[in-house]
Amino acid sequence: MYYAYHNFLEDLKVLKQKVEEKIGIPDAIVCIARGGMTMSHMLGLAWNIRAVYSLNAISYSDTKVQSSLIIENMPCIRKEHKKIIILDEIVDSGVSLSEVVHKLSTNFQHATFYTATIFQKNTAKIKADFFIREPNEWVDFFWETDLLEDNK
Repeated sequence: MYYAYHNFLEDLKVLKQKVEEKIGIPDAIVCIARGGMTMSHMLGLAWNIRAVYSLNAISYSDTKVQSSLIIENMPCIRKEHKKIIILDEIVDSGVSLSEVVHKLSTNFQHATFYTATIFQKNTAKIKADFFIREPNEWVDFFWETDLLEDNK
């Protein structure tokens, strides 16, 4: 399934509203690269948050098959950041998000972490605190495909 920018923009507006209604505006954002980067950039601007951290949680190979989980580039979250939203585009198995939440919560006990995603599979081992859609097939995001189409 192709997920276009106009769908992303509308879903991000809804996600933003859900977060604000439940927890207010976060103090900081942690994006899971690469999928959460586009979300964190736009929400960081919308919420006027400059404390945007990123980390890598790599669990898919180029063949769309889950491989071993690698987490790299753990951020150093400042003490004044108490309410932090972790952003990723999709929760598939939930393994990556679960491990990221565990590591961040363990390393930064001064903060409360919330999770937000656009797509949430109902079979995942963890549910994001905030999500919009439940996918029933593989999702090809516009940021994954649109620039590549010129190379075909």
